[in-house]
Amino acid sequence: MTEDEIRAVLAAAMGYDNRRPGDLNVVAWEEASNIARWTLGEAVEAVHQHYAVSTDFLMPGHVTERIRNERRHAPLPAERQIETAPPASDERRAAFMAQISQIGRLPAEETQKSSPSDRERRVPCPHEPCKAGVGRPCGRRVTRPGVHQGEFREIAGYHPSRVEAAKRQEQS
Repeated sequence: MTEDEIRAVLAAAMGYDNRRPGDLNVVAWEEASNIARWTLGEAVEAVHQHYAVSTDFLMPGHVTERIRNERRHAPLPAERQIETAPPASDERRAAFMAQISQIGRLPAEETQKSSPSDRERRVPCPHEPCKAGVGRPCGRRVTRPGVHQGEFREIAGYHPSRVEAAKRQEQS
């Protein structure tokens, strides 16, 4: 955020708590806003929301916390929402089911040429934090605090225990 935008946020707070921010306050709040990537609208709204329910003196951490919480619970933008189509007819479903059944049937020589990555995906990952199922990539959960905490992130390759499990299955 710019210095003028920070001054606008602090002006909104002044209306509630009669603070008299100086240049050093503006610099400090600007630094906090850049670290947490506030926008002007989110920050001003966070000020109003804070003072609507709290008598605590507002600090940048309060603003960041409210913005992150709002972002976590915000609905998806309209362009990312998928419109539902009417149900398919019985004929269309039958045609798709026929296509799907054909996909699963590969000639024997093609199954012999499978890449190593196909071999690993044929077994579930025994690595306790991952536990990826058959056909799913290995990954990990984001553990650091923030908006992405708890999300599953795919890793490059496979866990060594899954590679070993695939080798054992291939040998048996």
